[in-house]
Amino acid sequence: MLPRQPEDHRRDHDHDIDWTGEQWGSHGRPVLILNGPAHHRTAWWPVAARLADAHAVTVLELPARRSPHSLAEELALLTVRQGTRAPVLIGHGFSALVASLFALHYIAHAVVAVERSLDTRPGAAAAEDVGTLALLRELTGGPSVIRCPFLSVFAAEPRPGYADWLKERIPASRCAVYGTAGPYPHLEDGTRFIADVREVAA
Repeated sequence: MLPRQPEDHRRDHDHDIDWTGEQWGSHGRPVLILNGPAHHRTAWWPVAARLADAHAVTVLELPARRSPHSLAEELALLTVRQGTRAPVLIGHGFSALVASLFALHYIAHAVVAVERSLDTRPGAAAAEDVGTLALLRELTGGPSVIRCPFLSVFAAEPRPGYADWLKERIPASRCAVYGTAGPYPHLEDGTRFIADVREVAA
């Protein structure tokens, strides 16, 4: 079955900021799904459609060639102009970093980070470039702390001890391992993912 089409079709969300996206629903806790440059945002449509019965859901395309900090700042400006308060932010990979930065510096109800570890322990840090490692250290070891619920969703187990390590740095964090094949647990086990999002959005 094809996913339900968005109520508001593709549009620019702000003429001053080149963000585009689609919206489902108009009531309930706002949910912003951030789509990164590596995938087409229509992959998120089934998720958005299933959440729309209880949430105002927007799938947003992250503008290309922006730093995570710039994107988080622009997203904050966009939410103010759209009247979106304390959203639930969902991101996969790179876009999960943008969602995390938003929660660190602005007001978010919750973050759902799919397939994006924030691990800065020896071994994990070696796989990151210098800029990303600095960002991860800001998110998990800087003077500011993410206070909202923070759900990390993985297809396979992260490095041993990661959940406890993360909870020391983000007190309201937890990890969910779906045991699915491939890097898209939110699509492979959509029913569980929807239930998890509803829980953190409550």
